[in-house]
Formats: sequence, structure tokens, C-alpha cells
Amino acid sequence: MTLETHPLNRRVRPNIITRPQDRLAQDLGLALMYGRPSFRIIGSGRAGKTTAARILELTLKWRPYNIGFLRMVAGSPDRHTEGNFLREMVLGMGLKGARNANAQDSTARIIRAVEEEAGRADADLVIIVVESAELLTLEDYEHIAKVHNHFNGSLSLFFLFVCQNDNKRGGADDLASLAPPHIYGRYFVDRHVFTGLLWEIPEYDKDQQDACDVALALREYDQGLRHPHVDSPSASETFATRAFANGWRLEQERDPILAEIKLLCAQEELAVPSDWLMVSFEVFVYHVLVHVAGDRPDFTGLTRDDIRSGLRASAFAFFEHARQRVRK
Repeated sequence: MTLETHPLNRRVRPNIITRPQDRLAQDLGLALMYGRPSFRIIGSGRAGKTTAARILELTLKWRPYNIGFLRMVAGSPDRHTEGNFLREMVLGMGLKGARNANAQDSTARIIRAVEEEAGRADADLVIIVVESAELLTLEDYEHIAKVHNHFNGSLSLFFLFVCQNDNKRGGADDLASLAPPHIYGRYFVDRHVFTGLLWEIPEYDKDQQDACDVALALREYDQGLRHPHVDSPSASETFATRAFANGWRLEQERDPILAEIKLLCAQEELAVPSDWLMVSFEVFVYHVLVHVAGDRPDFTGLTRDDIRSGLRASAFAFFEHARQRVRK
């Protein structure tokens, strides 16, 4: 294998499993076991919510039983009528359907898609992941409830809402306080605040973690992403062979990276975030492994300039400006 053929050099790079994803899976699994009808993932834009939801679809260990998955993207139709919303739901799920279909036709297509997915997955519960759920209105939730009412028997339907809480100044509209009881009880009770990679170990996880989220994610590259075989070198060893043989590990760079982030935040007049957005973290690691360590035969570890170049390549400051601006 050459460095050029390693998965980190692909257009779509492989995901790693992170502690925020583990926390989400644990909370969702409990909600399912308790018989809840829905669950809300709430977090900042670019924190990794969508990727986490997709990983839930691909992994089995967290599931209490067989589960089918469907996915849709919440639209923003001109009029939030039942017919318009259901057509948006059909299109968002990737189903073929006429744009002028009435509510009954669209409902029938959705029911059939759920039944087919349940059969494919050998499951009696299907989760519909609703992306961009912060765009939903109370009228939309009423239409969702009508669809939900068709699945109160041997086949159950569960909605997983993925909500961005900083999509505009002041945060996304909180409909919970306005929702009538039958909507609130179904769709606003169970929620999980999804974060980026935390720089400190949460108090409730100190008995489960020996390092913070950032360090554990860096460790994934030191110990995982082995290619092309399970016993092949890890990503860090592949791109920094000599340094790795001499004891260097990417995880060791946690403190120097945080020190440079603090300096950068001071220069940019930003608050130092408690977490690292995945959209920036992943590109940072890609840059320092592939374009720093991989291009430097005498690489022994990251210098301050290496870390700074990684933060620039990952657009760290730009993403933090966007996140912190909407929170003011």
C-alpha cells in the first residue's frame, strides 16, 4: 500500500467513533427501551450531529433490538398544509411521487416505505431521521402525528429529530413552550444535547474515560484506521512511521494543540470553546497527518507552526466566529 491509496487520501474520508457519538447512542437506546415515540438531537452546526445519526444507522452494538431506518430532510414549503408537508416528506425520503399528489396518496407512499424497510431490517420498529428539524413548525408536527397514528399496532414508528440550535441569531425557535400537550408529549420530551469533542472529561463520565474526548479521538488515529487489513499499521503509524517507531503519538499533542487554540482565540477575540467542532477537528487531523507528517521524512512531532497551519487549514477560527456570533 502507498500513502496515496490510504483512506485518508480519499475524497470521502472514513469516520471515527467518538465519545459524543457514544453518549448519543446510549441515550437513544434508553429512549427506545422505555417506549418513547421520538428523540431530539440538539447541537451547534458542524458539531457532527448528522454524521452521528448516520453512524447510528450503520452500527448495531447500541441497538436494543432490530431497527429499520429511513431518512428525510425537513423542507420549508411556502404553505405548511398537510398536502405540502407530506409531499416534502415523500421527496425528503427519496421516494418517487407526483408533486401534485394529495395527502392520502403521500401518506400511503410513506406507510408503504415504512413497511418495506421493516421487512428489509426484520424489525417491528422503524426510525425516521428528520434532518434540519429546526425548520419544522407546529403545523408540521400535527401532520407528523397523523402519520404516526397509522403505526400503533405490531409495527411502530419512531422519529429522530436532528436540530441545529444556532441556525440564526438567538438560537432556533423553541416550539416546546407553544406545543399543545399531545404534540409536546410525543415530540418534545426526550432530547440529547450533542457537543463537539470536549476538552475536559464530564463529571458523569469520569469513571468511563481515561482521557478527554479530543485525546480519545486523536487516539483513534494512533490505534485505528488500519488499512488495508485489520493488522496493518494505524493511520498515525502509516504517515509518521519513524516518529511512531520512536514513541510519538498524535494523542500526545492534545495540550500543545489546546495552547495554540487559546492563543488563536485571543487574537481573534473569541471565547475559548469547551469543545472542538468535528468539521474542524477532522480536517486538522487530515492536514497534520497527510500534509505535514506524510510529506516530511524527518518528522518527529508537531511544531507550533505545524499546529497553526492545521488550524488555518481546518478553518477553526471561521467556524468559531460563526458559532459564537449567533449566540450573542
